[in-house]
Amino acid sequence: MKSVLVILVFLAGFSGATAVSSFREAADLVYDRILDNDITGKAVSVLDKPVSQGMVIDSWHDEVTAPFDGYLVLVDDMVYANWAHPCRWVFVSSGGNMETVKMMTPPDDLEHMEVVHTCIPDHVDDSGNGQYENFLEWFKPNVQSTSERAAHMYALIISGGYNKSNNHIRYYGDVQFIYNVLAHDYLLPDDHIVVCFADGTNSAPDQSGGLNSNPDLDNDGDNDIIYDATSAGVEKGFSAIDSMIGADDHLFIFTTDHGDEGKPGNQAPEVILNLWNKQSYDDDKYKTKLSDMTYASCHAAMEQCFSGGFLLEHIGGTSSSPSTFASAANGTESSWAGKTYPEYNEFIYYWTGAMHGSVPPAGDLSGGDLPGNPDLNGDNCVSFFEAFDRAKAWDTYAQSGKEHPQWDDDPDSCGEQYYLGGKISTAIEDDSHQPVTGDLNLSGNPLGLMATVNFTMGATGNVDITVYDMYGRVVETLLHEELSPGRHSIKWNAGGLASGVYIIRFETADLVETLRAVKF
Repeated sequence: MKSVLVILVFLAGFSGATAVSSFREAADLVYDRILDNDITGKAVSVLDKPVSQGMVIDSWHDEVTAPFDGYLVLVDDMVYANWAHPCRWVFVSSGGNMETVKMMTPPDDLEHMEVVHTCIPDHVDDSGNGQYENFLEWFKPNVQSTSERAAHMYALIISGGYNKSNNHIRYYGDVQFIYNVLAHDYLLPDDHIVVCFADGTNSAPDQSGGLNSNPDLDNDGDNDIIYDATSAGVEKGFSAIDSMIGADDHLFIFTTDHGDEGKPGNQAPEVILNLWNKQSYDDDKYKTKLSDMTYASCHAAMEQCFSGGFLLEHIGGTSSSPSTFASAANGTESSWAGKTYPEYNEFIYYWTGAMHGSVPPAGDLSGGDLPGNPDLNGDNCVSFFEAFDRAKAWDTYAQSGKEHPQWDDDPDSCGEQYYLGGKISTAIEDDSHQPVTGDLNLSGNPLGLMATVNFTMGATGNVDITVYDMYGRVVETLLHEELSPGRHSIKWNAGGLASGVYIIRFETADLVETLRAVKF
């Protein structure tokens, strides 16, 4: 049930009463008197029809009653952010009086609101294509896995959009980018990628710009969007994955669009992912669903607002298997489209770009090369941790402190051992079916004065163990020699290291393994 907001801030006493006779005049008055003609970071929209006293106006979670006859103006105070985020509903009377309600979501009738003032510049596309065609023209596969590995990989992609007014083109862009990376870089079969998006395969327009989302994400002639992103559709998506995945398989979960607090009055993390048709999926349901499934490992990348509130539930729901979690925001804040507006959300744009090896044009960005090399440890695989770390470093809103990307992995450092191709390992077996090398671990992490690096050699061979910082620079070579089969340990004097995160890279002729070490 929606709550009714009745606390209003009364704004009066402006010098020179102003008569208001149209919705645009109401928007102009708010722009002048409330924003002082400063639209930086904001947008002003107005409902294209009058409101009457006592009229109940719905938002996502609340109802607001119009205090008098007049007009409804929306001030979006964080126009580049995803909902939920601070905004103001300003009721304007014909005599120029204004009353303001502080909100976190827009009116449900947003599609009938005209943008009158905005800080967002016109985005001109001279190609004659839409975003869908422009992306496909840009995208070239960068194969980084094998069909054998892909046979053990599954992915669930969810983007609800809430409703047509709020289902922006950037959510489709996020989904199209990750789908093509999974299908054509990491070679996952079509049926291993389950997509729940907005209204599914319905042919009616479902985007805020009036377009219908093309369900064929890679233009190969078949629908890649399988289910809608209602509660029922997401349940079908999880069930489809559950019916295919087994103990030797790896699961990747990707979410974008809007998020919010899930249980008003409780402290986060108690959050939701907004779904289609004003529905939602909360963190507790998510944890239960993951707990009921069987897999070798499970990994999540989430873009929506409040997405970090899913962290504890993800790690808790996957506690019996290795897992990683990455999000654009913490459990109490909004996430941002940022410099990649309007085509993509910035954090997940760089996260997916790290996995692909380059990024598409977006906003005023020309695309192409990444800001740096995401393969920090040089093992020719971009791990889940590396993708998170580089996305956080390249996301301008993370660097400015407006969003705080979250990360965790369980067991510690397993994020360096998995990527979209499964487990990062090229180990082969000898005739006795004993592994050549592997089982890398670190005793004493977080690092103190001394630590011990442990590993196994299944056969005689050369081994290199190297320590890198998070910029990919060699800090120290711990070992470079030939060793006999068996379990080995080497001591590492880490007392002189500065505080930070380090990557330990273990390499033989047949295998590369990495793990993460932290020095406080």
